[in-house]
Amino acid sequence: MTSVPTALARVLTLLDCVTAERRLGGLLLFDLDPALLPLLGRLLAERLAEGAERALHGGAAGPDGPSGEGAARSLGPIVVLGAWSTAESIWLPTAPAHHGFALRPGTLVEQDDDGPPPVALVPDLEHAPLPVVQAALALLDSDAASVERLGHSLRWEPRTRWLAALPRAAAARLSPHLLDRFPLRADAGDLARILHALRTEGPRRPVPDAAASATARPPEAPASPGAPQGPETPEPADDLALLRALMPERRCRPHPTRLPRLGPEAAALVVALMPGSPGRRRDLALARTARVLASGAEQIGAEHVREAARLLGLTTPQAPAPPRPAAPLPAAPPVAPPPPTAPEPTTAGTLASPPTADPAGARSAVVPPAVRALDPEQASVAGENPGPPYPEDDPAALPPFASLRSDRHRSAAERPTGGRRTGVRPARDLHDLALVPTLLEAAKFQAVRRPGAPSRPDAADRPGAPHGAPPEAPPGLAVSAADLRQYQRTRDSGRALFLLLDHSCRAGWDLGPPLAPFLRWAYRESAAVTVVEFGHHGAPNETTAERYRAASLLDPRILASVGRVPGAASPLAHALDLTAQELRRFHRKSRGNHHEAVLVVVTDGRGNVPLDASLLGRVTARVGREGVGDALTAAAAVRALPRTRTVLVAPETGLHPDLVFDLAEALDAEPLLVAADPAGPPTAPALPGGAGHRPEAGPPR
Repeated sequence: MTSVPTALARVLTLLDCVTAERRLGGLLLFDLDPALLPLLGRLLAERLAEGAERALHGGAAGPDGPSGEGAARSLGPIVVLGAWSTAESIWLPTAPAHHGFALRPGTLVEQDDDGPPPVALVPDLEHAPLPVVQAALALLDSDAASVERLGHSLRWEPRTRWLAALPRAAAARLSPHLLDRFPLRADAGDLARILHALRTEGPRRPVPDAAASATARPPEAPASPGAPQGPETPEPADDLALLRALMPERRCRPHPTRLPRLGPEAAALVVALMPGSPGRRRDLALARTARVLASGAEQIGAEHVREAARLLGLTTPQAPAPPRPAAPLPAAPPVAPPPPTAPEPTTAGTLASPPTADPAGARSAVVPPAVRALDPEQASVAGENPGPPYPEDDPAALPPFASLRSDRHRSAAERPTGGRRTGVRPARDLHDLALVPTLLEAAKFQAVRRPGAPSRPDAADRPGAPHGAPPEAPPGLAVSAADLRQYQRTRDSGRALFLLLDHSCRAGWDLGPPLAPFLRWAYRESAAVTVVEFGHHGAPNETTAERYRAASLLDPRILASVGRVPGAASPLAHALDLTAQELRRFHRKSRGNHHEAVLVVVTDGRGNVPLDASLLGRVTARVGREGVGDALTAAAAVRALPRTRTVLVAPETGLHPDLVFDLAEALDAEPLLVAADPAGPPTAPALPGGAGHRPEAGPPR
């Protein structure tokens, strides 16, 4: 049989651990192909059904194994959670009954304690709606769950296993409270390629069981040598049969009263290996994984903890050697230090020991420590993992502010509007109604609401209908208020921050402190950010300004824009013209009167490129003061826009101070002067006290 690649073996072993231990939490798969998540969910459901069958028969397998015909009938529910999932469908949905309507348990409410546990699949954890996120926080690693809605009370012990897929690049932008519920992590970006290679391996391909072979594709005729060899389309039946064949042997859990205990050495190793976190779920997940791997042993040893750490992608250091007793140091007369000498050249991969100078006839009492070789297990783990298992621990990770908080406390005039459509939800008002989902929801209940209505509008005019007899009910569609649906959109707070950055005036002062209050406000309010920048080294065209839009302050391009290297050209007029266009677009796109725009202009007012030259992309003649005049004209257009707060941040260099105040008057902006030394190195400026510097109160007024 073909050896299983490390990435696939790690995922399959983690699935086996999740099957054996309910309290391990969710399994998060980085960069997984979305087409493989249902296959892994089906494989996990089969393992859970096999475990339930073993428990029902007292540890003996039933007549039908996990891949037999009986396993398909005894599988637990597989629930797919996405943008279509609402709080009503998850906890207590409304369903038609023989007497009208009734409330049914939701998709994540468990009522069958003897059957196989359900499996919850989240194909895109990055864009999961708030009800799915709140359900994961409430159910994962919990001893009990309850629902209190509409006068109904439901209580159960959550046994659902969770599988979620997430791009690794997006992990740092999620809430750490949500990621803490998924302590088991695995890189699954290569699973699709690995399965394709194993399926097309030929004679060395593993032979699946009989039931899996019945659902696999028939063998194709060999292609001719001259035929083009294109990529083979993956078949779900083939991949599922292959995963069944490669799944490791089930680790049977012993009786709960005879679980292996965690030894003192293993407990100390768990704390040493797992990175620190605010909670203790990671340490417990490592210890519980080691307990599953040590199934059948009397005690959990350090080797089980190391195996679990390698399984989770952690670096396992080599066990230190026992210390040797130190020999007594002989008395030696004091010796003057030798003169410094140049270090000897070293080759790559070796460590140079410091030069030692011993007096003649005396032996040095200090023995240089030996260089310890790298643990081969540690080297293999470091080479297999493309990244750390917990990207949210990176100091550069910045999750959205209050991402787990609902916005229902806001009034109707302050609710977020706009944003990309991600699904539908029951309507709470008549704003942003989804017509087609509303009609589809109403069509479900027509047989109950209008029992005498014809199935088709022209049913009364068919040849078999009595001549002149009116229909029992007029044709139409009865729509209730409970059928109304609204579009569910990505969060848009209705607030925006516009940054106009003139990098040509950045020499000698730090831009971070004056921008800090505005960046804190944008982060707290989840404001969209638009950046217009110019005058930096490496620009594609120095005579024009550049702009881009970011959904939030978490976009990495914003940090790169704040740290640009100053350039020479200063197309201030073109930048102000682009800013006016972006402001008009924002006000035109926003609805109602609750939106707010904050414009921060960072410049010294010395624009040396006219607007015509920027539009042409080149300077054709001497410009003189034409660039400054065009900048003041463009600033007047910005001033005329409503509901825009403008702040002008300028370095106090003493060169042409009148330009700064003329521009501030044209923009109707509040000037904020920052002490700077053009000839000196960049230093952190001291903000003036009269500028209204309030770092925690939002944009200064």
